[in-house]
Amino acid sequence: MALPFRPESEETDRLITLSDGVIAIAITLLVLEISVPTVPDGTTAAVVPDLVAEQWPEFVGYALSFLVIGLYWTLHRRVFAHVERHDRGVLWLNLLFLLLVAFVPYATSVFVAYPNGFGIAFYAGVLALTGFSLALLWGHVSRKRLLEAGLTSRTVEIQAARFLISPIVLVGSAALAQFDPTLAVLSWASLIPINAVFESRLVASIEESLTESENQPH
Repeated sequence: MALPFRPESEETDRLITLSDGVIAIAITLLVLEISVPTVPDGTTAAVVPDLVAEQWPEFVGYALSFLVIGLYWTLHRRVFAHVERHDRGVLWLNLLFLLLVAFVPYATSVFVAYPNGFGIAFYAGVLALTGFSLALLWGHVSRKRLLEAGLTSRTVEIQAARFLISPIVLVGSAALAQFDPTLAVLSWASLIPINAVFESRLVASIEESLTESENQPH
């Protein structure tokens, strides 16, 4: 007689729901950190456009953090698209990832308030740690064989490289910020083409794995 409940290791839906909720709250907090400018006494509302324009660092910080959290959500989704079951290690590593994601709004505020060497390095460091936590999660599920059957070792390796490349670039920018803060911020733009290249390679590898699986005799 089958047990009337699923094994705990297969109950990943609650874990994913918690993760999506924390990420959604973190993204929402980003925009809540942007304050509405106050018109100084003795002036008219005509100065509001200028006051809003002066907030451009806050808008840049919001957009950057939104995109990075969105990227990490995409990668997190990719992890659990291939995970068939989990263990205690997955639970704790996922909580570590959520801990760091929830800290991103504060790091964004520091970056906006102090866009110098320290502020940039602090911001990039938090984002890098968040990315490394995802890489640890992927490494754990692949090492413990918690992934779905059919994924080739090449696919797993490409995914691992993709998890690592963004935090590595961010760590490099944190070091660069001590010498040239502007160049450090501009280096973040390299994440777009780099991730695009890894995504195309990953998709090609997954399609190749599916083709090989379909061609195998049953």
